[in-house]
Amino acid sequence: FPLFWFSMPAILKGWMDRVLVQGFAYDLSKCYDGGLLQDKLSLFSFTTGGTKEMYSNGGIGGDIRYVLWPMQHGIMHFCGVKVLEPHICYAPENVSEEKRKEMLTAWTQRLKTLWKEEPINCSPEWYFK
Repeated sequence: FPLFWFSMPAILKGWMDRVLVQGFAYDLSKCYDGGLLQDKLSLFSFTTGGTKEMYSNGGIGGDIRYVLWPMQHGIMHFCGVKVLEPHICYAPENVSEEKRKEMLTAWTQRLKTLWKEEPINCSPEWYFK
């Protein structure tokens, strides 16, 4: 998805609101590591309008992990889903065609080994280190 206003597009958020409902995706007594979807994996793959430097710790947008906290931790991890390292293509509209092809090649390669990846440690330390 494209990162919109430091979040997911409204249509994706609306889908999550309608599908990840109490009793199916979460129960207040069973959340995070004990959540109802703990046998599932999630991977956020998205593009940004800004460069990687803009979403760095010292960048104007702040560390991209801060942006991911409510989506990956607050939604997916809350439901018990194990979260993989996000796949981010920074500012594809502002790079050369060669660089965009490299982004697609990197995505293709990652998909080949995705099931071997270990989930991130979905804790505040991972996001705010």
